[in-house]
Amino acid sequence: MRRLNVLILHRMGDPRHYREAVRTLEYMIPECRADINCIVHDCDLPFPKYLKEIKYHLIVLGPTFLCARYHHKSFVKVLHEFDFIRKSRACKVAMPQDDYDCSAILDEWMLLWSVDLVYTVCPENWSVLYPTFLRFGEVRLGFTGYISDSWIEAWKYPKPYSKRSIDVSYRASTLQANFGRLGRLKSDIAGMFLSLIPSGKKHLDISVDPKDMIPGSKWHSFLEDSRFCLVTASGSSLLDTNGEFRQKVNDFYLKNPKASFEEIERECFPNQDGKYIFTAISPRNIEAALTETVQIATPGSYSGLMHPLEHYIPLNEDCSNINEVLLMMDDLKLVEQMKQKCKKAILGEARLRRSVIVDEIINFAESVVAKRNIISTGQDEVEKKFGRYKKEVKRIALRFWFLRRIKSGLKAVAIILGYKYVKTLLLKTK
Repeated sequence: MRRLNVLILHRMGDPRHYREAVRTLEYMIPECRADINCIVHDCDLPFPKYLKEIKYHLIVLGPTFLCARYHHKSFVKVLHEFDFIRKSRACKVAMPQDDYDCSAILDEWMLLWSVDLVYTVCPENWSVLYPTFLRFGEVRLGFTGYISDSWIEAWKYPKPYSKRSIDVSYRASTLQANFGRLGRLKSDIAGMFLSLIPSGKKHLDISVDPKDMIPGSKWHSFLEDSRFCLVTASGSSLLDTNGEFRQKVNDFYLKNPKASFEEIERECFPNQDGKYIFTAISPRNIEAALTETVQIATPGSYSGLMHPLEHYIPLNEDCSNINEVLLMMDDLKLVEQMKQKCKKAILGEARLRRSVIVDEIINFAESVVAKRNIISTGQDEVEKKFGRYKKEVKRIALRFWFLRRIKSGLKAVAIILGYKYVKTLLLKTK
């Protein structure tokens, strides 16, 4: 029986800082299907010429790889380096996230490379996000994260509530204003919530400081040690078709670092915020449900899988109902019902399972391969070249990331020393 030759491209960055939910998504095909020939390539590393010579059955463009559209230089480099994909007759599947960010660039890219299937995580406004591609390719609903069998087994019996040390946890990045008020809420909610909880009332571990981010499997341990976690609707309330708003916000913020959101909105994207709402269930929602960590969540659709008072404790965006939230947190019967209902709802959505979505992708690819009668590179040659790659890439990756970390460390030291030097000069001039 023919084995599919599959190439998957990602750009997750330094392996030390991989987010487990992202890694689980990017590697889900080879981890779920041992019956295929598969290479998962980190596009920060050079792509070997001998791999470009292979005729693939399936090429998957992962979400982190597709982030190249955000930066013009990176995008041009990717189009040049991977032009063989444009010419390939293979079935091509793209799995973007944050489709609303540089959506027109993404739409044109999918058409340029003759992508067959796009999985969008935004359940609505497909005609706005993919006005051109929809006429030529297929779009299906995907998710920002998928559940592995190992997660289900690991959290069959999560850590008991009585042994969890954190009452409410939260980690998030501070998003720039080009994601609108919805994106801004991700960081604002932390400060508001913290300011309203009486001192000593609850043990809180809440931060939006990049230094406090928790990578890899440590994040899962952190979440499982939390009785509750804060959640906001994942997404954006601003459509930035070609990155214009992103650039305007960057330029304005450099000149006005203390500007308020309202000032940035007025100068960079007046009357645009809220015209569209793009939200979806996030990996945090999924992981919290599986660990039976009750979510304290702001309003949102959550892909239709989570509903207030049934699956989570509703929190107003301005935290004005904080007293009601605290009462519900202390209602042990309600909390128990919520965590069980939420876990059941998430596990009940079959397409959130990695194995299900992977089978869906493979079945789609096999149908395309059959229709096009694709004659791929032979098994012996593929095994030889894939084997060579797997031996070489470990050495190349170790050296690359070692040098990258040294460079980043030296840059950080230079910035600190430069700051101290300037400060010393200023003090001497007084």
